[in-house]
Amino acid sequence: MKSMNYKVYIGTRKSRLALIQTEIAAKSIRECFPEARIVIRPMSTQGDRNQDQSLTSFGGKGVFTQELEEALLAGEIDMAIHSAKDMPMEFAEGTKIGAVFPRGDARDVVVTRDGTRCEDLPPGAVVGTGSLRRRIQLSATYSQLTFKDVRGNVKTRLEKLADGQYDALVLAAAGLCRLREWESPEERRWYERFHYEYLDTDVMLPAAGQAIIAAQTRKPGRFPEKDGYIEAICQAVTDKAAWAQLAAERSFLKACGGSCNAPAAALAKKDPSGGLILHTVYAPDGIHPIRKTGKGRMDEAETLGRQAWDAYDHDGKEGGRSDR
Repeated sequence: MKSMNYKVYIGTRKSRLALIQTEIAAKSIRECFPEARIVIRPMSTQGDRNQDQSLTSFGGKGVFTQELEEALLAGEIDMAIHSAKDMPMEFAEGTKIGAVFPRGDARDVVVTRDGTRCEDLPPGAVVGTGSLRRRIQLSATYSQLTFKDVRGNVKTRLEKLADGQYDALVLAAAGLCRLREWESPEERRWYERFHYEYLDTDVMLPAAGQAIIAAQTRKPGRFPEKDGYIEAICQAVTDKAAWAQLAAERSFLKACGGSCNAPAAALAKKDPSGGLILHTVYAPDGIHPIRKTGKGRMDEAETLGRQAWDAYDHDGKEGGRSDR
């Protein structure tokens, strides 16, 4: 396209982290298309409005995307920015993943008030997380811990930790890093009151898509006058490695049921040979995690994810090809 002098409407949730991640996406678009005029439209979702219940009790991950999908299909926005780990396995008909931005730090972080490490937390210490994936993996290494659900945005959760409602929290490293990088100096100092223990992926594999920012777009045909430039933007900003990693991880999660609270985790990394290495965790009984590793080509990422699932014995026992 010769000119990119048009408006691009981007939808996002209203949380501070969602807005920051949308600014990161917008910055990438501006770098490729300086003439594009970007309009960011914050929206309220069911998941943001209902902070009193666990996600699984009222709809799971889709509660963070439905309103954005409706705006996308109505032509009110041209793309919706999501944390890839929060995206449902099935999108609204007529929509797709249009772009994937470079991946951040995929690890999880244990946050405490005083710097006590996981291994030194006393028996019965209360760790805040609503994630079955995190509970299963942490319990396998630190059996003395107990867990309690926690909802709210990152700062709200940290305020609950500061108030003594929890002894520790588990959060995604990428979200914390983006908040601390993009906030004002005063806000950054607020985060410095806490202590952060970054967990090795040998202890805790992340959620599928963790640390990846993705743009959901329409499939061609609904608004043909916009199809060309939105597709051009998506192709220009997409990070090919992150795209393949996300495809492999989501393929594995979809194969194992794809629920927002599945007892599973996945992390794909670039192989030095140019392919992908996919590390997975699955707990057939919802308690005992089994780890496996597979390798494949970048252009066969979805196949690699399905093969990773097939490597498990689905009668509830550990199958072959285990890395343990």
